[in-house]
Amino acid sequence: MISNFFKVALRNMNKFKGYSFINIIGLAIGLACVFLIYLFVQDELSYDRFYLQSENIYRVANRVKMGERKMDGNTICAPFAPTAMADFPEIKEAVRVHFWNNVLFSYKDHQFVEDKLLRTDSTFFKIFSRPFLFGNPEKALSESHNIVLTESTSKRYFGEKNPIGKVLRLGEKKLYTVSGVVKDVPENSHFHYDLVCLLNLEPEEEDNWFSDYMQAYILLKPGTDYKVLESKFNDFIVRHMGPRLVDVLGIDLDAWLKMGNEFSYYLEPLESIYLHTTTEGQIEPVGDIKYVYIFSAIAFFILLLACVNFLNLTTARSFTRAREVGVRKVFGSTRGLLFVQFYAETLLVALCSGVLSYFLVELTLPYFNQIAQKSLTSSLLWDWHYILFVLSVIVFVVIFAGSYTAFSLSGFRVMKVLRGEVQKGRIGKKIRASLVVFQFTVAIVILISTFVIKGQVNYMQAKKLGFDKERVLVVDRAYTFEKAEKESIKESLKKYTGIEGVSFSGMIPGRGTNGWSMYREGASNEEMINFRLMNVDEDFIDLLNLQLLDGRKFDRDRLADTAVFIANEAAIQALGYTDHPVGRFVYKPSFQGRGRTPVEIVGVVKNFHFDSMKDKILPLFLHYTPKYHQRYMLVKLKADHVMEGVKMVQKKWAKMTKGEPFEYFFLDHDFNSLFKGEIRVANVLRYFTILAFFIALLGLLGLVSFEMQQRVKEIGIRKVLGSSEINLIVILSRNLCLSVIIANILACPITYYVMQRWLTNYVYKIDFPWFYFIIGLILSLILAIVTVIGHSMKVARTNPIKSLRYE
Repeated sequence: MISNFFKVALRNMNKFKGYSFINIIGLAIGLACVFLIYLFVQDELSYDRFYLQSENIYRVANRVKMGERKMDGNTICAPFAPTAMADFPEIKEAVRVHFWNNVLFSYKDHQFVEDKLLRTDSTFFKIFSRPFLFGNPEKALSESHNIVLTESTSKRYFGEKNPIGKVLRLGEKKLYTVSGVVKDVPENSHFHYDLVCLLNLEPEEEDNWFSDYMQAYILLKPGTDYKVLESKFNDFIVRHMGPRLVDVLGIDLDAWLKMGNEFSYYLEPLESIYLHTTTEGQIEPVGDIKYVYIFSAIAFFILLLACVNFLNLTTARSFTRAREVGVRKVFGSTRGLLFVQFYAETLLVALCSGVLSYFLVELTLPYFNQIAQKSLTSSLLWDWHYILFVLSVIVFVVIFAGSYTAFSLSGFRVMKVLRGEVQKGRIGKKIRASLVVFQFTVAIVILISTFVIKGQVNYMQAKKLGFDKERVLVVDRAYTFEKAEKESIKESLKKYTGIEGVSFSGMIPGRGTNGWSMYREGASNEEMINFRLMNVDEDFIDLLNLQLLDGRKFDRDRLADTAVFIANEAAIQALGYTDHPVGRFVYKPSFQGRGRTPVEIVGVVKNFHFDSMKDKILPLFLHYTPKYHQRYMLVKLKADHVMEGVKMVQKKWAKMTKGEPFEYFFLDHDFNSLFKGEIRVANVLRYFTILAFFIALLGLLGLVSFEMQQRVKEIGIRKVLGSSEINLIVILSRNLCLSVIIANILACPITYYVMQRWLTNYVYKIDFPWFYFIIGLILSLILAIVTVIGHSMKVARTNPIKSLRYE
């Protein structure tokens, strides 16, 4: 019996080859999209879950409000972790981590620049457990000179050999002995490392409660409610930070809090950091749960589009199968058996599409990885979770797409069918028209959303940032040079005609800043303002073409300029120095109980974006530091000498550093990486927009083709009565155009609401471009008409005698 159902299903597929092909291809593409997005979403949701005790690991974060500035941070003071470990029995282990990047290691005659050197405590591998390939995990970080390598790092240095006991040199003098090799950290981690050594903090650092440059993680005992532990942190702050606040700043904690300021610690579950964190200054770029929701919704609606295709074509063909249903009932087939028959046909199509979708996913996975910036492998296609999801989707398709067909076709009455009285009625036609509207509504929503996201990305990339980032070569590890060498290399490079200027700085736009809380004139101890700080030299303003609004630039001939600031407009606003700010003072707390240190403001620069455009421009001071904190060398190249300029800088670097690795990047490309999350979403949406329209148009083509076959006699009569080909094409296409127009009307408010919500994430954003709705309407109409115009012309040109004879 069951085999007979599938035999009949195969005969029907063979009989209607064109519609079967459209059904299978459309559904296969839809399923492939769903499965790719599933792999993406699963990867996003899997971050940091591979650690043995991941559900009990938490990162310590803090929430600070000072005046109008409110922020969440994940960097905290050095004493927190060991002190909390001693105070709270709920904490099983605690560890601090701090990353160094762009550091020079050497082994014998080989040099390596490392960007992921992790400085941590000896308890690190007790919390973040990894399999050791060489060495003892209990003793790997027992000595201050020990260093642990990852598997890939060990191979770079030593090949396949056991490296235990080998000695590496950090910089010129510091020596480390390899004590262990661990498996590489998987991609789905919110931080990665290549080398691990101990922190080795000075005593004053270990007791500094006002530093905030490292992260702390704690491992709680199983069954601990982390929210209960959080509630104890306020008392912890009062006990340990309160007295020190009075000692170093002369501020009473209670009085400071009563002024409207806030400070608190809270915990972030490790497994939620990647998608849910709201803290600033991440170790590595993180994801966003909003995009998981967006992609999941896209997958669901693309699946619906594919199911609607099947539903549309099946209902359109339903009346051609009415006689088949009648004959089956005459020979004793019950409605239940007819149900099974039609579900079997749907299952066969779904299975064929599912198999084809596997090949499509395998074929497109490398390209998907490129646009989604992932490293998904085809081995995931045979994971039991994935196979279970595939089967679940196929079951959904069979139930959703097969139910209407089974109910409607199995309900035909025998006598009416055999007498030919089954109406080709209006209800089915309205349902099919509604489904077409639904398909195009979904496709248009995705299309306009893609336009808006791409428009926001283009706006951020093209917006005037307040500084010139074009053709700025940035060389890392410039602290290799002594002060005299910096002046020498500056003068030497400036002589080259392809170079416009050279500057040294501790920070650059897009790579973070330091923070410092200070006072305005006449402020009480509680009235501190948080400022950002960039350490620069005298040429920084000119090289980046910052606009000086008032005062002067730094002057290397003025020794006192190391003790002055140049402020941005936001800093002047925060201080309230809007009238004649130059010559006024801002005051640094001494942190030694000796009052405040005045710092003169000698200049004001126009606001410029030194961080993401999701946030407003913060108060900033430029600090002149010619001797210290100068990690980067910035070289402004002329437009027609870019490559020659790079080679010249590299040659000079090699000569002055005796062959150290030359690490560089361009400022514009580096700054644009701040938008890579939005760029990734825009790229993925672009491709899925194309596929959504392709699926919708594929179904439309099949549906229109079938309906035109039903109107052959009508077309013949109209031609006999004098209708031209143009008139016939208009008649055949007008319902289609009406459906597309209705779809656009429905898509407009939906898209506007969703995209307005998305744009609220950005302080600097585009106004919603209303003309996108017009573009969406025109584009969807053109695509729909082009899809059916060829078939419409073929039918319209058919000889009316043949049409009438056919009928």
